[in-house]
Amino acid sequence: MVSPRGSERGPRETADTSTGVMAGDPFVDNGTVSSQRPLRAVPGRYPPGATHLDAAVDTLVRCHAALGRAPSEAEAAVCLLRRLWGRWGNTPVERPGWRSYVAVDGSPFELSAAWNGDGPAEVRVTVEATADPPTPEGNQEAGWEYLRGLSRHPGAATARVLALEDLFRPQTPHDRCWIMHGMASRPGADPLFKVYLDPDARGAAEAPSVLDEAMDRLGVRAAWQGLRGWLDEHGGSGRIGSLALDLADTDDARVKVYVQHAGLDWADIDRQAAVARGHVPGAFSAALEEITGTEVPPHKPPVTCFAFHRGVGVPTAATLYIPMPAGVPESDARRRSAAFMRRSGLDSAAYLAFLAAATGDGEGVRALQNFVAYRPAAPGGRPRFACYVAPGLYR
Repeated sequence: MVSPRGSERGPRETADTSTGVMAGDPFVDNGTVSSQRPLRAVPGRYPPGATHLDAAVDTLVRCHAALGRAPSEAEAAVCLLRRLWGRWGNTPVERPGWRSYVAVDGSPFELSAAWNGDGPAEVRVTVEATADPPTPEGNQEAGWEYLRGLSRHPGAATARVLALEDLFRPQTPHDRCWIMHGMASRPGADPLFKVYLDPDARGAAEAPSVLDEAMDRLGVRAAWQGLRGWLDEHGGSGRIGSLALDLADTDDARVKVYVQHAGLDWADIDRQAAVARGHVPGAFSAALEEITGTEVPPHKPPVTCFAFHRGVGVPTAATLYIPMPAGVPESDARRRSAAFMRRSGLDSAAYLAFLAAATGDGEGVRALQNFVAYRPAAPGGRPRFACYVAPGLYR
């Protein structure tokens, strides 16, 4: 099997050699900004004095407009963002103190859009709440305080995640700890809130037991253990980069784990996804080869998101996250993804318009996409495609 090239951005490696389960994300360089690890604002992107909240609001409005969403929907999303993140987003763009885990350019927010078949796009924003000045302890406090504020919002069910606080909030967090919060603006529906937790929050030695205990409390332990066994038998358990929850009190609220596939080829990744309901054999390997243009893994590995639902003994869905190929101009990467969307019956023009709006870069000069995500259509279903992009505040 082919192994991916090493990353200069890799701060952490964690493993449990007794089980093969690994946690944390060694492919993202986040943490305190310093002269040795600078983060420089792009000149002219926003005027002096602009805050991260200003930039996020501007980007959110432009993305809604680019996708043909009603101005009232953009206004509702902006109001929510101001209410929930405003306290922590009022930090100046030109003086960043923390390189965020959220976006590939270090910004504390990321935009994404998702298409479910030929329906209108869903617009999402993911943020990191950081202290001022940012410290691991302060950021951890901010992240959990954000959740408590969210619990007062109608439709946001935070009890499940707050019940995990003792697992994911250590007394002494590591230097690059993170917690992220997502909000999805869905056409014709209430917003969906999400949270993303660091499996490595308590360190390498405890990560596997933390995940086991979390999945037990969430009522999906049997499906989680089944997934681990399946992965071990089909190429290895990989690395769990994130644990995520839909913050909804509904039957379709998901628990999700993001498995990084370092060291697997495209066929192995496809076989691993076969454990999930609705997986289409061969679809993942075909998408990887078409979008990356190679059978050699890129600078960081592909990821499969496995979804779980309480009372179901196997993963209920598998979604493939494809990193942009290394050494390929962003404009070419966009064209490849757009061509793949067209062949899948999806709206590639909307995808390109979204990227231009989110980044302010219609020509694809800067490499600001993190992943594109794809779930093929199961019999009687529709394909799902999403893209995740940094706002281009920093270089």
